[in-house]
Amino acid sequence: MKSRGHRNLRKRLTRQLRAQIAQHGIEPVLDRMFGPGSWRYDERERLWIVPDTQDKGPGRAYYCVNADGDWFKARLDGEHTQ
Repeated sequence: MKSRGHRNLRKRLTRQLRAQIAQHGIEPVLDRMFGPGSWRYDERERLWIVPDTQDKGPGRAYYCVNADGDWFKARLDGEHTQ
């Protein structure tokens, strides 16, 4: 279970992300956050997918962002990323 501080930080970051998206649009915001062209749009899932280049765990981790600024992190095991 995540700590209260972690949950509050996530809520604050999500509010900030939503405000930036409302003002500038999602793609320019993702370009500024992660670098130009580092994301891709998955039309079927309707998500912007960004590799987490800081992650050191097994497999690969990704940020998945909805058009409204909601986001979650996903991880694919090594066998799914070969």
